Amino acid sequence: MKGRLITFEGCDGCGKSTQLGRVAMRLGETGCDVVSTREPGGTALAEAARRIVVDPTFAPDPLTELFLLEAARRDHVRRVIRPALDRGAVVLCDRFVDSSTVYQGIVGGVSLATVERLNRLATDGLEPDRTIVLDLDPETALERRRNRDGEGGSRQDTAPLEFHRRVVEGFRTLAARHPSRVRLVDGRGGPDEVFARVWPLVEEVVG
Repeated sequence: MKGRLITFEGCDGCGKSTQLGRVAMRLGETGCDVVSTREPGGTALAEAARRIVVDPTFAPDPLTELFLLEAARRDHVRRVIRPALDRGAVVLCDRFVDSSTVYQGIVGGVSLATVERLNRLATDGLEPDRTIVLDLDPETALERRRNRDGEGGSRQDTAPLEFHRRVVEGFRTLAARHPSRVRLVDGRGGPDEVFARVWPLVEEVVG
Protein backbone atom coordinates (compact mmCIF):
# COMPACT_ATOMS: atom_id res chain seq x y z
CA MET A 1 0.00 0.00 0.00
CA LYS A 2 1.30 3.43 -0.93
CA GLY A 3 1.54 5.88 1.93
CA ARG A 4 -0.36 9.14 1.84
CA LEU A 5 0.70 12.58 3.06
CA ILE A 6 -2.12 14.92 4.08
CA THR A 7 -1.22 18.38 5.35
CA PHE A 8 -3.32 20.90 7.25
CA GLU A 9 -2.79 24.60 6.70
CA GLY A 10 -4.27 28.00 7.51
CA CYS A 11 -3.76 30.99 9.73
CA ASP A 12 -3.13 30.51 13.44
CA GLY A 13 -6.42 29.82 15.22
CA CYS A 14 -8.20 28.42 12.17
CA GLY A 15 -8.71 25.00 13.76
CA LYS A 16 -6.28 22.92 11.70
CA SER A 17 -4.74 21.15 14.72
CA THR A 18 -8.18 20.21 16.03
CA GLN A 19 -9.23 18.81 12.66
CA LEU A 20 -5.97 16.90 12.25
CA GLY A 21 -6.63 15.24 15.60
CA ARG A 22 -10.15 14.28 14.58
CA VAL A 23 -8.98 12.86 11.26
CA ALA A 24 -6.29 10.85 13.05
CA MET A 25 -8.88 9.41 15.43
CA ARG A 26 -11.27 8.47 12.61
CA LEU A 27 -8.50 6.82 10.58
CA GLY A 28 -7.22 5.00 13.65
CA GLU A 29 -10.68 3.55 14.24
CA THR A 30 -10.47 1.91 10.81
CA GLY A 31 -7.17 0.23 11.70
CA CYS A 32 -5.14 2.55 9.52
CA ASP A 33 -1.47 3.16 10.35
CA VAL A 34 -1.53 6.89 11.13
CA VAL A 35 1.36 9.19 11.96
CA SER A 36 0.50 12.66 13.27
CA THR A 37 3.25 15.25 13.25
CA ARG A 38 3.87 18.98 12.85
CA GLU A 39 6.14 21.60 11.37
CA PRO A 40 8.40 22.93 12.49
CA GLY A 41 8.88 19.88 14.69
CA GLY A 42 8.64 16.12 14.66
CA THR A 43 12.30 15.47 15.53
CA ALA A 44 14.62 16.74 18.26
CA LEU A 45 16.47 18.95 15.79
CA ALA A 46 13.26 20.32 14.28
CA GLU A 47 11.73 21.02 17.70
CA ALA A 48 14.87 22.99 18.62
CA ALA A 49 14.43 25.05 15.44
CA ARG A 50 10.79 25.58 16.36
CA ARG A 51 11.73 27.11 19.69
CA ILE A 52 13.91 29.65 17.88
CA VAL A 53 11.28 30.47 15.26
CA VAL A 54 8.44 31.10 17.73
CA ASP A 55 10.53 32.94 20.35
CA PRO A 56 9.84 36.69 20.07
CA THR A 57 13.32 37.51 21.40
CA PHE A 58 14.97 36.28 18.19
CA ALA A 59 12.75 37.68 15.42
CA PRO A 60 14.81 36.49 12.42
CA ASP A 61 14.15 38.08 9.05
CA PRO A 62 12.07 35.99 6.60
CA LEU A 63 15.05 34.52 4.74
CA THR A 64 16.87 33.53 7.94
CA GLU A 65 13.62 32.03 9.22
CA LEU A 66 13.22 30.13 5.97
CA PHE A 67 16.68 28.59 6.27
CA LEU A 68 15.88 27.44 9.81
CA LEU A 69 12.57 25.95 8.71
CA GLU A 70 14.08 24.14 5.73
CA ALA A 71 16.79 22.58 7.90
CA ALA A 72 14.09 21.40 10.31
CA ARG A 73 11.98 20.16 7.39
CA ARG A 74 14.85 18.19 5.90
CA ASP A 75 15.43 16.34 9.18
CA HIS A 76 11.69 15.81 9.66
CA VAL A 77 11.16 14.34 6.18
CA ARG A 78 14.23 12.12 6.39
CA ARG A 79 13.60 10.74 9.88
CA VAL A 80 9.80 10.71 10.20
CA ILE A 81 7.71 11.41 7.12
CA ARG A 82 9.49 9.41 4.42
CA PRO A 83 9.95 6.24 6.52
CA ALA A 84 6.25 6.33 7.46
CA LEU A 85 5.17 6.76 3.84
CA ASP A 86 7.49 3.95 2.76
CA ARG A 87 5.74 1.51 5.08
CA GLY A 88 2.31 2.60 3.80
CA ALA A 89 1.19 4.88 6.64
CA VAL A 90 -1.04 7.92 6.34
CA VAL A 91 0.95 10.90 7.57
CA LEU A 92 -1.00 13.88 8.87
CA CYS A 93 1.16 16.97 9.18
CA ASP A 94 0.20 20.25 10.86
CA ARG A 95 1.84 22.66 8.37
CA PHE A 96 4.33 21.77 5.66
CA VAL A 97 5.90 23.41 2.60
CA ASP A 98 2.85 25.58 1.87
CA SER A 99 3.31 27.46 5.13
CA SER A 100 6.78 28.53 3.98
CA THR A 101 5.37 29.59 0.62
CA VAL A 102 2.80 31.79 2.35
CA TYR A 103 4.56 33.08 5.46
CA GLN A 104 8.10 33.60 4.19
CA GLY A 105 7.21 33.98 0.51
CA ILE A 106 3.89 35.68 -0.19
CA VAL A 107 3.79 37.59 3.11
CA GLY A 108 7.48 37.77 4.03
CA GLY A 109 8.73 38.88 0.64
CA VAL A 110 11.21 36.09 -0.14
CA SER A 111 10.84 35.31 -3.86
CA LEU A 112 8.53 32.39 -4.53
CA ALA A 113 11.16 30.86 -6.80
CA THR A 114 13.59 30.79 -3.86
CA VAL A 115 11.03 29.36 -1.43
CA GLU A 116 9.94 26.67 -3.86
CA ARG A 117 13.51 25.72 -4.71
CA LEU A 118 14.43 25.35 -1.03
CA ASN A 119 11.22 23.41 -0.37
CA ARG A 120 12.15 20.93 -3.08
CA LEU A 121 15.70 20.59 -1.76
CA ALA A 122 14.53 20.00 1.79
CA THR A 123 11.92 17.40 0.83
CA ASP A 124 13.62 15.75 -2.18
CA GLY A 125 10.56 16.86 -4.13
CA LEU A 126 8.00 15.30 -1.79
CA GLU A 127 4.55 16.92 -2.12
CA PRO A 128 1.38 16.27 -0.13
CA ASP A 129 -1.30 14.10 -1.68
CA ARG A 130 -3.87 16.51 -0.25
CA THR A 131 -3.56 19.85 1.50
CA ILE A 132 -6.55 21.04 3.52
CA VAL A 133 -6.64 24.76 4.21
CA LEU A 134 -9.00 25.83 6.98
CA ASP A 135 -10.26 29.15 5.65
CA LEU A 136 -11.30 31.52 8.42
CA ASP A 137 -11.40 35.28 8.75
CA PRO A 138 -8.49 36.54 10.87
CA GLU A 139 -10.75 38.29 13.39
CA THR A 140 -12.45 35.02 14.33
CA ALA A 141 -9.11 33.19 14.33
CA LEU A 142 -7.65 35.82 16.68
CA GLU A 143 -10.54 35.39 19.10
CA ARG A 144 -10.01 31.63 19.08
CA ARG A 145 -6.30 32.06 19.83
CA ARG A 146 -7.13 34.28 22.79
CA ASN A 147 -9.46 31.61 24.16
CA ARG A 148 -7.03 28.71 23.84
CA ASP A 149 -5.87 27.19 27.12
CA GLY A 150 -2.28 26.20 27.78
CA GLU A 151 -0.83 27.86 24.69
CA GLY A 152 2.38 29.82 24.91
CA GLY A 153 2.64 33.09 23.02
CA SER A 154 4.61 33.45 19.82
CA ARG A 155 5.79 36.29 17.60
CA GLN A 156 2.74 35.89 15.40
CA ASP A 157 0.39 36.46 18.33
CA THR A 158 1.55 40.08 18.48
CA ALA A 159 1.56 40.66 14.71
CA PRO A 160 -0.93 43.26 13.43
CA LEU A 161 -4.28 42.11 12.06
CA GLU A 162 -3.18 43.10 8.55
CA PHE A 163 -0.43 40.47 8.74
CA HIS A 164 -3.01 37.76 9.44
CA ARG A 165 -5.25 39.05 6.64
CA ARG A 166 -2.35 38.67 4.22
CA VAL A 167 -1.75 35.13 5.47
CA VAL A 168 -5.39 34.20 4.82
CA GLU A 169 -5.25 35.71 1.35
CA GLY A 170 -1.94 33.94 0.72
CA PHE A 171 -3.49 30.55 1.37
CA ARG A 172 -6.43 31.41 -0.87
CA THR A 173 -3.97 32.32 -3.63
CA LEU A 174 -2.20 29.01 -3.13
CA ALA A 175 -5.48 27.09 -3.40
CA ALA A 176 -6.25 28.86 -6.67
CA ARG A 177 -2.81 27.92 -8.03
CA HIS A 178 -3.07 24.23 -7.05
CA PRO A 179 -6.78 23.36 -7.11
CA SER A 180 -6.36 19.59 -7.38
CA ARG A 181 -4.11 19.34 -4.32
CA VAL A 182 -5.01 22.31 -2.13
CA ARG A 183 -8.62 22.48 -0.97
CA LEU A 184 -10.16 25.37 0.94
CA VAL A 185 -12.53 24.34 3.72
CA ASP A 186 -14.85 26.79 5.43
CA GLY A 187 -13.48 27.00 8.98
CA ARG A 188 -16.56 28.64 10.48
CA GLY A 189 -18.73 26.80 12.98
CA GLY A 190 -18.05 24.17 15.60
CA PRO A 191 -15.51 21.36 15.29
CA ASP A 192 -18.18 18.83 14.25
CA GLU A 193 -19.45 21.09 11.47
CA VAL A 194 -15.95 21.67 10.14
CA PHE A 195 -15.05 17.99 10.36
CA ALA A 196 -18.07 17.14 8.20
CA ARG A 197 -16.48 19.29 5.48
CA VAL A 198 -12.95 17.97 6.02
CA TRP A 199 -13.54 14.22 6.13
CA PRO A 200 -14.79 13.75 2.52
CA LEU A 201 -11.58 15.40 1.27
CA VAL A 202 -9.54 12.93 3.30
CA GLU A 203 -11.56 9.96 2.07
CA GLU A 204 -10.84 10.96 -1.52
CA VAL A 205 -7.14 10.26 -1.08
CA VAL A 206 -7.07 7.43 1.47
CA GLY A 207 -9.88 5.39 -0.09
